[in-house]
Amino acid sequence: MGRYDRTDLGAYSLGLLDAADVARVERHLDACPDCRQEVREFEAVRGMLDHLVEAKST
Repeated sequence: MGRYDRTDLGAYSLGLLDAADVARVERHLDACPDCRQEVREFEAVRGMLDHLVEAKST
C-alpha cells in the first residue's frame, strides 16, 4: 500500500469526520494494519482522557 496521509486518523478516532471522510478512512483501514494500529492507539488515549475527565468531575 502506498503512503497514506494519516492526519485524518485522529479526527476519525474522535468522531469529527463527515460521513464521506469516515467511509474513505474506513476503506483505507480495511487494507492497512499500520493505520488500524494507530487508530487503536488514538482510541486508547481517548479512553484514558475520558476517564480522567469523569474522575475529575466527581
